Amino acid sequence: AAAPEPGAIASSAPPGGDPTAAQAGDASAAASAAPAAPSDGCPDGMARVPGGSFVMGPLKVKATVGDLCMDRTEVTAASYAACVKAGKCTDTLANCAKEASTYGVAGKEEQPMVCVDFAQAQAYCAAQGKRLPRDDEWEWAARGGEEARPYPWGGEAPKDQLCWSGGGAVRKTACDVGSFPAGANPQGIQDLAGNVFEWTTSANDGGGKMRVARGGSWRDGIPPLVRTARPGGFEVTYRCGFLGIRCVTEPAAPAAE
Repeated sequence: AAAPEPGAIASSAPPGGDPTAAQAGDASAAASAAPAAPSDGCPDGMARVPGGSFVMGPLKVKATVGDLCMDRTEVTAASYAACVKAGKCTDTLANCAKEASTYGVAGKEEQPMVCVDFAQAQAYCAAQGKRLPRDDEWEWAARGGEEARPYPWGGEAPKDQLCWSGGGAVRKTACDVGSFPAGANPQGIQDLAGNVFEWTTSANDGGGKMRVARGGSWRDGIPPLVRTARPGGFEVTYRCGFLGIRCVTEPAAPAAE
């Protein structure tokens, strides 16, 4: 319903009635006309993903995930630059192939931040009061939870729902984040397939020198490489032009009544 026009809320007390009751009625009406506060417990720029249990990945591992707030887009080069300026992130970044670099490159501020190793990705999320996702949390969000989608948008084969080098496209760099809304998951989280791989905290080797990364990238051109259940992996010191960051955090507890 439309909000009342300014000044349209009037006292309901009859002439000569109780002014206290009228004031209470006015306050109640004003409160009901005020915009509702966000109720999902997630910070701006994040979406709430309800938790649940599922069988994860090609190895069919049982996993349980709690409710989660996840960034709606991958971390941009501009956001990372702001973290560097604040003294909370490091700018000692590896040289990427020129065409794939985004940090400090004019016109690429809204592309995903790349050329960050695992420690730099962790530090960025921590500076925002967040963290990197676990592998199971990432897959649960990407597949739409219990919907078990093979791709974040559903069962339709990938074509133009993502930033990749398939479907007739040949790319030399990432795309601006959020450029493919048709590829979002049920909560509106974008670029979970393609654009850049995303670091997780889950190790996929016995020695802890590697971490799982998810989602595929702009370089990939065949559907299996961007499926929600397909994990990738990189050494923790690895930096490249197709590996970036997405953060998560726990939802805030509901306010006491």
